[in-house]
Amino acid sequence: LGDVYKRTVNYLPSALDGYPIRKVGVDGVTDVRRQQQIETALAALVREENYFSVPLEDIYQQSQGLSWVEEVSVRRQWPDTVVLTVEERRPVAVWNEAVLVSDSGQPFKALKQYDLTDLPHLSGPEQRLEEVMGFYHSMGKLLRDVGLGIERMEVNARLTARLTLDNQMQLVVDRENYVGKLRRFTRLYRGVLSTDSRGVARVDLRYADGIAVTWRDAEADK
Repeated sequence: LGDVYKRTVNYLPSALDGYPIRKVGVDGVTDVRRQQQIETALAALVREENYFSVPLEDIYQQSQGLSWVEEVSVRRQWPDTVVLTVEERRPVAVWNEAVLVSDSGQPFKALKQYDLTDLPHLSGPEQRLEEVMGFYHSMGKLLRDVGLGIERMEVNARLTARLTLDNQMQLVVDRENYVGKLRRFTRLYRGVLSTDSRGVARVDLRYADGIAVTWRDAEADK
């Protein structure tokens, strides 16, 4: 019996070596830059591991530590694969040209891992991100009603916002009753401003009972 037991123990490691991990499959990652980053981050953890010894908990921790990963699950897939299912953070804005902001309002560092082409660029006091995002969402909803989108928004310490829209029009609005002021603007834009042949360059909404309009033609004549 002693001889049989000894032969079994000696055989087991070589049997396990017959099932090396040959592939890391990643589901849910939608960009090659993020795909390459996660594969690089995990390469050392799966190198020379077999199906039974591959450290799933370490792989989970390493993957979850990537800034753009919201959630991840890890599992083995017989006979030679580790499969990760990833939920990516979905960016909705660039903040202060330094970080992205997710759709849940969380800042995260991943500028090089995403295409920034269609993301608005927002700037303001570092500690006021939540308020600035609140402005962006509410202002954006009102402007979409007249077919306008926000490309840039700069907010100062007094929370006055300077917006560049996707038609290159500039808007300036302060925080006091900004929803009412933007509604006034959208009514005028829908009824008059959008069809005026002079073209609107800039609109200042920081007035209680009116707005100030700068026309493109007037700027060109200067």
